Amino acid sequence: MAAQRNFTVARSAEPEWAQIVERLWQERELLVADFLQRFSAISYGGAHVPEQDVYDTAVDTMDMFIFEMAGAELPPDLRALPRDIAVRRARQGVPLDAFLEAVRNDFRVLWKGLERVARPDGIGILVSNMDRVLDMVEGYVSNIQQAFAEEEALLARDKQLYRQRLLTRLFHGQPGDEGDVSEIAATLGVQPAGSFEVLAVIDDAVPQAQRAFAAADGVYVYENAEALYVFRPQRKGRSWLGEGPGFPAGYVSDVPGLAAVPAAAASALVLARNRRNESLLATVEETWMGIADGLLSSALPGFADRVTEALDRCTPHERERLLQVARSYARTGSIKETSEELYCHRNTVVNRLRSLQDVIGLDLTVPAQAARALVALSRYSEPSA
Repeated sequence: MAAQRNFTVARSAEPEWAQIVERLWQERELLVADFLQRFSAISYGGAHVPEQDVYDTAVDTMDMFIFEMAGAELPPDLRALPRDIAVRRARQGVPLDAFLEAVRNDFRVLWKGLERVARPDGIGILVSNMDRVLDMVEGYVSNIQQAFAEEEALLARDKQLYRQRLLTRLFHGQPGDEGDVSEIAATLGVQPAGSFEVLAVIDDAVPQAQRAFAAADGVYVYENAEALYVFRPQRKGRSWLGEGPGFPAGYVSDVPGLAAVPAAAASALVLARNRRNESLLATVEETWMGIADGLLSSALPGFADRVTEALDRCTPHERERLLQVARSYARTGSIKETSEELYCHRNTVVNRLRSLQDVIGLDLTVPAQAARALVALSRYSEPSA
């Protein structure tokens, strides 16, 4: 319910202007009605603002304008009105453009009311005071804009801080049950049982990733001392692997549910640390052999030495031909497809595979031997495309 206020025109006001303002005060209910009628065509978009709030704000705003036009001291409850309204509308999620359109509508309503009470003999006085009215309304708009922007910045900062707390809870708090994960998912705006894709970014690529996703909608970023982790819901027909994020990273897709994202991020970090220089995104398929080589060499020193020493004795040209046929055959598993990929006769492929077996002592057509050979061969970088 709108406050009841005592209104008095300042003694210093010129008599004709004071009469116009006093008449406007008597008709301020018409001002409010006019504003509400015009407001119905503006609304606040999808934001929920109670009708009583809109009405009370219109009453307070018109009262404030009339007090200011009269040169009277503002009542205590109106002194912070512009900021109070701006803060409230920002928290209600009102779009700035819709809010400012409603605010500027105040001038149209106010001027129409002034014209009405000034007729027939006060129009000249009204025109001579136009600058006063314009300055007052524009000052109000300026104060509103500044307060709205400040509150939006605070809300954004608080939202980001809250989101980071949730992500910390997800990555390090070990959510205890489905309800906990569901709460985090609901706040982030994702499905707890949905499918996700995850990036792990390290070293010099971190600033690139931060810039790329600073304002990205539906992408969640969490940083700790080891890496920058980025994840988002997996979308059908669209992925970071296909799009390319524009910076090197470890990549894991098809993560089954939000609760599984931290483990996937840890895997993506391992992939990022073992990324081959020729690849932008390190995947399990592309990286597993190098990881396996590191683990086996640590557990079994000299595991791959026989293979690498034998290859190193070959000429660079011969070694590259053998590595080329080994990689192609490992991808295709087919003599025919390998020959098509390398643009050579199938007999040439067979001969090169036999030559590789003679050099390293392992047969790529035998799965157990092929696995050992490919892990050892992963030490050799592929030529740049």
